[in-house]
Amino acid sequence: MITYDIKDLYVNIPIEETLTITKQQLLINNDIHKTEQIITCLRTILNQNYFEFQNNIYHPKNGIAMGSPISGTIVEILLQHIENQHVKHLIEAGNITYYTRYLDDIFIVYDNTKTTIENIQSFTDHIHKNLKFTITQETNEQISFLDILITRQEQKLDINIYRKNTTTDTTINYLSNHPMEHKMAAYRYYINRMNRLPLSEKTEQ
Repeated sequence: MITYDIKDLYVNIPIEETLTITKQQLLINNDIHKTEQIITCLRTILNQNYFEFQNNIYHPKNGIAMGSPISGTIVEILLQHIENQHVKHLIEAGNITYYTRYLDDIFIVYDNTKTTIENIQSFTDHIHKNLKFTITQETNEQISFLDILITRQEQKLDINIYRKNTTTDTTINYLSNHPMEHKMAAYRYYINRMNRLPLSEKTEQ
């Protein structure tokens, strides 16, 4: 098992390449006139990516604005295209047994009789010149992915809630001068996490 994190994803998105991919997808169900209008609007929005540093205004060649309502969709368009072009055939060939991604976090289970970590790393290093993948390997047959801790057993994977070593489980004091919504947010999160994650039956919650 391995996980990948895409380093500095938003600031390395190639805008023109992503717009080309978007145009190809739009043309499947839209005419050229409507597609061109959408692409023109997208280009205008994505190019409004300015930032100020030490009283100077900069406009990066690559990257999209973090926090923009459309940025998440643009990232998905590029990454799903890359997955279809580069990852799909590895899954079909059986080199990768399981692949899933949430935003820029990737979890992979691979067949070590067909490939190695070194081969996978070499492959990811050449997927796209703008994207840098940081790999994390399992330790003691365990690896963390998002909110879960995955333990590799002989015939199955055990799933537990992942807690960092620095976790204190401290929440906002009930008597503090905070809105009740803020105080209850952590408890709703903990309850939803316990109910929604596919935890193993005997795991400690």
